[in-house]
Formats: sequence, C-alpha cells, structure tokens
Amino acid sequence: MTRTVIKLGGSVLVDAALRQRLIAQIGELRRAGLEMILVHGGGKQIAALLDKLKIESHFHDGLRVTDKAARDAAQMVLAGQVGKDLVAELAKVEVAAVSVTGGDGLSFLAEKMNAEDGTDLGYVGRIVWTNDRLIAGLLNVDLTPVVACLALGISDNEYYNINGDQMAAAVAGGCEAENLVFVTDVGGVRDADSRQIAELDRTRILDLLESGVASGGMRPKLRACLEALDAGVKRILIIGAGEENSLLRALRAGEALGTRIS
Repeated sequence: MTRTVIKLGGSVLVDAALRQRLIAQIGELRRAGLEMILVHGGGKQIAALLDKLKIESHFHDGLRVTDKAARDAAQMVLAGQVGKDLVAELAKVEVAAVSVTGGDGLSFLAEKMNAEDGTDLGYVGRIVWTNDRLIAGLLNVDLTPVVACLALGISDNEYYNINGDQMAAAVAGGCEAENLVFVTDVGGVRDADSRQIAELDRTRILDLLESGVASGGMRPKLRACLEALDAGVKRILIIGAGEENSLLRALRAGEALGTRIS
C-alpha cells in the first residue's frame, strides 16, 4: 500500500470551504486504499491567539521567533484546537483519525535551531531523531495519524515549535513514505518572473535559495524538500489547495499539477 504524507498549511485550514473540499478528497483517497499521514501547521491560528493575548509575533527568514509564551500558545493551538478539529472533520467523511504531536510516543525529537545567520529563534527546533513505532501502530489498525508540528527537545524534553514543512519532511522520511505532498495556498514554486516551475531538482532548489528568488515561507519549504530527498522520499509535490480536486488529480489520477521535485 502506497504511504503518503500530506502537509496541510495553517493558511489553508482557516478557509472553511476550502478545508471541507480537501477533507472530502482525503476521504475519497482513504477509501481508495491510500495510506495517509497528515501533518498540519497552524501559523495563522497561532497568530490569532497571540493577538488575543497581546503577544507580538516576530518572524525571521520565514520562521516564527518563539519565546516561551509564544511556544505555549503554539502548543495550545496545534495540539489542541487544530488537530482535534481535523479529527472531527475527518470523521464526517468516515475517516477514523488520531491527533498526536511529535512528542507523543517519543516519535519525533528535536534539537534547538537558530536561523541561517545565527539569529536565536527561541523554542524553534529541527527534527533530528525519529521512531515510527506509534505512527506504524496507528496505521496498522486502520487509523489515520494527524501530526501537529511540535516535538520534544532531545536533550531537555521541552516542547519546540517545528516548521510545518520540516516536520512533514521528517515524518515522510522517518515513516518511509513514498510520497510527500505540500498543499499550499500559493500552489507551486515560482521563478524570478513569477512563472510556476513544473519540475525541480536539487541543483535548481539550491539556485533558488542562494539567489534569493525563493523568499519568505518558500525558503523553509524548499529546504524541507531537500531533507525529504536525503531521507529517501521518492516523489514530492507542491500543489495548490484552491485548484479543483488537486489532491485527487495528483494522487489518484497522476496528473501533473504544481511543482514536482525529484
């Protein structure tokens, strides 16, 4: 059975109508026999809670700077509201799911990371150790794992906020998935002239990063793609959530959508 990791960005999940269409497609894919692991972010939901708490949001190189207060807010949103809401909505399309974080079962452990220029990002981590025992166990009893981008620190057992794209790459590699699909609100990767790039390889990705053409949130996404390739993931897709039936067309029909990376 083909194992696929699907990463749903927080910006995609805040649009109720769009979210429902994606959930419906996931239901169809599951009934067709696709074995899926969902990884979700929640950046916009975290930002909304921080605003309510009057905690200012800061970003550096596409990554959220996360002090302890911001980390606690991220934990509440990701391990609580977003994951559990996804479980409830998947139930409506007859997909039995379980919401977990990387810390559950010591499945995904992280080390603290700084930005490329050395800037301290606070409680932001990078996955450095994986154990697929829990995820494999859930899949073996026909449950769909829904993984929040939080992990325990490998040396201090503190929760760390993990970039959702890097989390998805680590889950795909650690769980030996064949496919990794990033579902985004912007669709595929674009070049310096804002034209969508149909196919990328490692060299082209490095060019986009080094030239600065890839900016903002696309930078950590492309770095995550490199990590997934290193971990043996065979096929990586970056597709648009708003494109009609994009998941079904890409995964069931094999249609060329968005950006394909090999």
